[in-house]
Amino acid sequence: MVPLKADVPLPIVGPARVVDATAVALRRAILAGELKPGQKLSIPALALRMGVSRSPVREAVLALTAAGLAVEIPRRGVVVTDLGPKETDAIHEARGPLEGFAARLAAERGPADLGGRLDAILAEQAEAVATADEIGYFRTNTAFHAAIAAACDNAEICRLLASLEGRMALALLRVAARPGHRESAVAEHRAVVDAIKARDGNAAEAAMRAHVSATRQRAK
Repeated sequence: MVPLKADVPLPIVGPARVVDATAVALRRAILAGELKPGQKLSIPALALRMGVSRSPVREAVLALTAAGLAVEIPRRGVVVTDLGPKETDAIHEARGPLEGFAARLAAERGPADLGGRLDAILAEQAEAVATADEIGYFRTNTAFHAAIAAACDNAEICRLLASLEGRMALALLRVAARPGHRESAVAEHRAVVDAIKARDGNAAEAAMRAHVSATRQRAK
């Protein structure tokens, strides 16, 4: 068992809070590479390591499975999802049209403060890249794309992107460590933000599609 970070907070305030905190801790461990692709998620071992009962761990693992971060394999149990190159490529291929259109709609009808919020997220992301803060990079990347999706004001696009969120995060793990990817991603994000701030839907969609396409190519 790969140990989880000892400083992950798991406040015991009530059953729902324990489940939520456990799921967050496990998600962080997967995205940080502490729990490796293909590694078995042993409920007794995780409960012991995290200092909680088996029940919230079991529910958290079910939530990870629903999010695509884990998968149940016959005779092995639940393991961290291990995306192959073909699956990773398919995820990026699906992302392009969805995130591109979300960016277009966000530019055309997003709230007035969206540009400022994206600027703040991007500043944090640039700092995370400069300081080699891996967790900070993944956190700000998720926040960036989530803010644009929410601002598109289309519940169906948000639902579709949410259904891909876990697997998109795993796909990003395959490329994020490649030399130059994070710096390139920040620059590509800047092009998206500039187009959104200009209320230019065409440019925002083109910039987001270009970003996803570049990420897809870097993942190969």
